[in-house]
Amino acid sequence: MGSSDRMLLIELTERLKELSEAVAGLRETQEGIERRLEAIEADAKADRQTAKLAARTAYAQIEDLMALYRLTGPGGPLPRMRDWAAGPELTRFLAEEVTARGGARVLECGSGTTTVVLALVARSIGSGQVTALEHDPHYAERTRAELESRGLQGWGRVVHAPLTDVDLGGEVWRWYDPELLPHNEIDVLLVDGPPGPTGPQARYPALPVLAERLAKDAVVVLDDADRPDERAIAARWTDAHPDFAAEHLGHERGTLVLRRNAGAP
Repeated sequence: MGSSDRMLLIELTERLKELSEAVAGLRETQEGIERRLEAIEADAKADRQTAKLAARTAYAQIEDLMALYRLTGPGGPLPRMRDWAAGPELTRFLAEEVTARGGARVLECGSGTTTVVLALVARSIGSGQVTALEHDPHYAERTRAELESRGLQGWGRVVHAPLTDVDLGGEVWRWYDPELLPHNEIDVLLVDGPPGPTGPQARYPALPVLAERLAKDAVVVLDDADRPDERAIAARWTDAHPDFAAEHLGHERGTLVLRRNAGAP
């Protein structure tokens, strides 16, 4: 083989090597593009699912609000139901529970939106009363003002109940002063306070303290039931009170509902 042939062969070999590397690079680029397209498609699918879920949630909340306006009767706009306030789904559940009972003696641990709405329901059906315990004087006054502005003083009231030490079986808790609790039977107990910063499992004392005051067909409702503290409280309550059947509602922040088992004393 002459020198010119060897040079040509070397040149062809180099070009084949370059071509092979180029093909490999194109393959890697194609695979990268395909992976990127797959990721974009997955993101788009997730966005569509998120948008559908958001739309369903918004539609459900509108339905809940419309139901609440029917249940509360004419009385102006409902109070706000966002941020720390109870959402429309929990508020509707409570309003329907009170309506189904033909009125109820409601005790709330914590005051706010539900106090006003349930007082509106009581006035609408002409029966029942709501009492809310509130440890914060500022919030107590705000809720009182809401009730007064709607002429609901006879249907709902707020008791300023500062937190004090409460002994339960040797455990000391910061809870509402028991001396300020109403003495009537309780048909519906809503536990939405004290707030978490008060201490671990801050809402636990509600059922141990109030169990003897609950009516035989009482219902106990725990808000924010998806939080770790509230899950622990739910477990303790159900263990200590087997006469109650527990149900978890898939509300925005979770709701635990306890009802006495049929035939329980």
